[in-house]
Amino acid sequence: MYSFAAFLLAVGLMLPSHTVIGQESQESPAPDQSRYTAKPVEIPSPIDAEGAEVNYPRAVSIRDNQLFVVDLDLPGIWTQTLGKEDAKSVFTPGTKLLRRPMNRPWCVVPHPDGGLLIGDSATREIYHAKETGVKLVALNGGYLGIPMALAVDSAGESIYVGDAERRAVFRLPIAGGKPELVARVNARGLSFDADGALWAITPDADAVIKIDVKSGEAVTVVGDRPYQFPNGLVWAGEEGFVTDGYGKSIWRFTADGKTEKWFEGEPLQGPVGITADDEAVYVADPRSKQVFRLDRKTKAVEPTL
Repeated sequence: MYSFAAFLLAVGLMLPSHTVIGQESQESPAPDQSRYTAKPVEIPSPIDAEGAEVNYPRAVSIRDNQLFVVDLDLPGIWTQTLGKEDAKSVFTPGTKLLRRPMNRPWCVVPHPDGGLLIGDSATREIYHAKETGVKLVALNGGYLGIPMALAVDSAGESIYVGDAERRAVFRLPIAGGKPELVARVNARGLSFDADGALWAITPDADAVIKIDVKSGEAVTVVGDRPYQFPNGLVWAGEEGFVTDGYGKSIWRFTADGKTEKWFEGEPLQGPVGITADDEAVYVADPRSKQVFRLDRKTKAVEPTL
């Protein structure tokens, strides 16, 4: 019977001289990058949204006068022109089929060239919905885990993703490709400021973190866990806002690390996603099954969707 040493020797003799056991051959082909290139997909068995109502608004985004809302239970993305509350419609429908495109959307932001970018945990994918309907473009080949937050840089060249599975922020080209690690930050909300810094909210003790996307340096701005359970963040002008689901509140923070409770209580029951324009902040509250508009000066609240 051969000894184990003799077996290893025999295996070694059968291998090419340039091969080392446990290492990849120098002649091995390069990893296939084609899986990460953009690919068209179509939503299978899309839901029929006729007569449907918003049930679980999870995230919200805005472009010009148009509001976009992720409904986790629809599932899908609603759109509405502000000031026309009776004119909401489904921009991108979801599907009830498990592990299929748009079965579990979590986040949405406008695409700089039109349409929407949508993070979907069911397929570990970022989709570009170029126009309303069921046709999408998959951008990262399922590389990500749970895309919880999205942001696009001011140049419109890169997408930044908060991946809750890897507890990190990744970046990929706007046209699609393999994501690369930016920072080990467990971001659940992302927002750029005018200087190009990327702000992140985490559920950890280091709550608000400022990321230099060029160097990957991440600096804690608001620490010591001031929020009960933060879910979303938006930077707006010279200040940022954070939703606190358990605290039923919205917090304000500044670049120097000061934070204070900005709004609390009714009608908020469990605020999650947040976005803003010059005049107001918009908050998705799944427990209320509503998106609320809060005036930034008066704090007056009204439902929008």
